[in-house]
Amino acid sequence: PIWLCLVPGRLSSRCGRLRCPRAGRSEAGMEEALRRGTVALREAIGRSSLFESRPADAVKLVVESFTKAKVVDSDGAGARVPPAEAPDAALQGRLEEACGRLLDGDARGAVEGAQAAVAAARNAGDKASEVPALRLLLAALAAARDVDGALRAARELTKGARKAGDRRAQVFAAVLVVDALLASGEPGQAASAAEEAVTVARAADDKQVLAAALGAAVAVHQVLGKPVAALKAATEVLELAQGSKRSEAAASLLVADAYPGSREAVAAAKAAVAGYRELGDKLGEGAALVALAFAHGDQVEQQFEDARRAAMDAVTIFREQGDRAGEGLALSTASRACGLKEEAGQAASLAREAQQAFREAGLSLGEQYAADLAIDAPYTSMQQSGARLLLDDEQRAHIEINESATQDSLESIVTTLHHYNSTHQNKWLKAVILHVEGTPVPARLQSYAMATGTFLVGIRSLGVPMVSCCWGTISGPSWGLALAGDYRLTSADTRFMLPITRPVECLAQLVGQNTATYLTMESGTLSAATVLEMGVFHQVQSDQEQVQKGATEQAKRISNFPVLSARQTLMCMTPDSEKYIFVQ
Repeated sequence: PIWLCLVPGRLSSRCGRLRCPRAGRSEAGMEEALRRGTVALREAIGRSSLFESRPADAVKLVVESFTKAKVVDSDGAGARVPPAEAPDAALQGRLEEACGRLLDGDARGAVEGAQAAVAAARNAGDKASEVPALRLLLAALAAARDVDGALRAARELTKGARKAGDRRAQVFAAVLVVDALLASGEPGQAASAAEEAVTVARAADDKQVLAAALGAAVAVHQVLGKPVAALKAATEVLELAQGSKRSEAAASLLVADAYPGSREAVAAAKAAVAGYRELGDKLGEGAALVALAFAHGDQVEQQFEDARRAAMDAVTIFREQGDRAGEGLALSTASRACGLKEEAGQAASLAREAQQAFREAGLSLGEQYAADLAIDAPYTSMQQSGARLLLDDEQRAHIEINESATQDSLESIVTTLHHYNSTHQNKWLKAVILHVEGTPVPARLQSYAMATGTFLVGIRSLGVPMVSCCWGTISGPSWGLALAGDYRLTSADTRFMLPITRPVECLAQLVGQNTATYLTMESGTLSAATVLEMGVFHQVQSDQEQVQKGATEQAKRISNFPVLSARQTLMCMTPDSEKYIFVQ
């Protein structure tokens, strides 16, 4: 991947599963780019590009290709061209100077030097020197974390390969474009580029080229949340890799990482571990053990102890090899496994160790991920649950929901209610009752519809009276659910956490400007009696059972009125449905 130069050594693409909700755009782009397979896989299939080599290897490749006056395609194999005149001494000096700056860690200086070398090669009409100069520029831009610049350079390489009619070079250039698009947060365009690369690779009838293109497709499918498609592409790579032990081990690792929740993932990860062990490749074995730990942890059957054991074996290997980034990754994986086993203390301890390892390795994204793991340790075993919809005999809809409701269940509820309202002749919903369980969960367990408020917009657009009741601890998105009702009830033991960090847009219309300001600016906990006095809620009941019963009774009273009258009243007295979106 473009940003793999940030990770010393050869690690599993599990680096790409780091979750950093507070990260900015550039780090989020790197997160997506790091989802690519392993360096070992790319080396095995012959696609050792600048981005997948250490700076010293990259410089050596560029200098060799330059001094021998030959065009080097993106897999480093070196496509021979007709003899060319010896490169200009000044041009060679610029290139060597840029290489030296890259080795010294001066990324910006390397970018300037590479740009000068590219310009000089173009002015001289020296195509044999322009391609390696562009590749060096690409490596320098990657080290400088200039995603847009790297994307432009990769597209220039693609154009050059297309004009030359070299399908092999065109595929590898297209793969570099995919890397850059993923890094810049454009998975849709990356998908198109990956499809083009696969199409051209199949026409080229070259196993190495096709494997590289399929590897890019795996990355795109993972980013787009299509694990089955990713697994299919990775399996094809494994078929292409037959005949070479190193290639088979690396391709097995890619299969394991493509869809960890599949049964094939465990078998593939074990095959990768055995293959790297036979080859004596300790770093490859450690990466395969990390993939095995994730595969065990994602299985339907609980295999958390196996996951923890595999992760700790990986910790031992990376520690012996002195690879602090790999050690941090393995420790993070072990922390996750302990969290799934509901061993919160051990999970937090391992997460802190991982944070220190990432800090020493200089990998800020990993450090942030480990810090988030430490915070979320008590909640690691929590999983998303589906919201429930029930329709009673009197045409009232009951929705049982909490913050961890899945995206599919929320979409299904909205679709079902709208379909019911539009297709049943002489039958319409008379009221909707929201039963809100206040259970705070980490942001990773909140679906898109829940975190943004689009679910509330969907049910409010039904145009029927709504009654909401809540209990437990109300915070985050639960505030929106509790306030969505036209008539709102709560139990006496409910706690309300302030501030409301993402209020609904119509909060001031619902509770008044002064109260809305207080709820969004103050911090602390409010009791049920306090929110009743403030006018946020209309009724307080003794416990969960009574508050649910009270909500049902209130909905029954409202539904006794004619449906048309109730809807017209709502149009006059309540905010528009789109105002229930959360302020981000």
